[in-house]
Amino acid sequence: MSSDSLYKLKRKLVSSVVTLKLENQTHVPDLATKIRILSGVAVVGQKDKVARFMDGDALLTLSIKYLPVTDEIYKSLKELSEQIKRLPGVKSVAVVSFNKRKITMSGRKIIF
Repeated sequence: MSSDSLYKLKRKLVSSVVTLKLENQTHVPDLATKIRILSGVAVVGQKDKVARFMDGDALLTLSIKYLPVTDEIYKSLKELSEQIKRLPGVKSVAVVSFNKRKITMSGRKIIF
């Protein structure tokens, strides 16, 4: 192993845009902080205003840069999405794009 490889990341950071469906009492700034401290997450930014609905639920679109656990795109998105979904107030995670490209699975939106 070269000494140079000790100082470099094994994988490059990737970016993903996700839309979260939230419960009505979810506090967005606290949720963003909880996402920032998840394993592998480097940067979290809000893309749009929070869309609130009559039933109190909300949609939040975020841009997330993270260090994937694998080179396989679906697996890395699933790992990230499952971590986010475990947070209180998050009902679902829909993946909009991966590395600035729209992404689907068998022609359908990827939702966890």
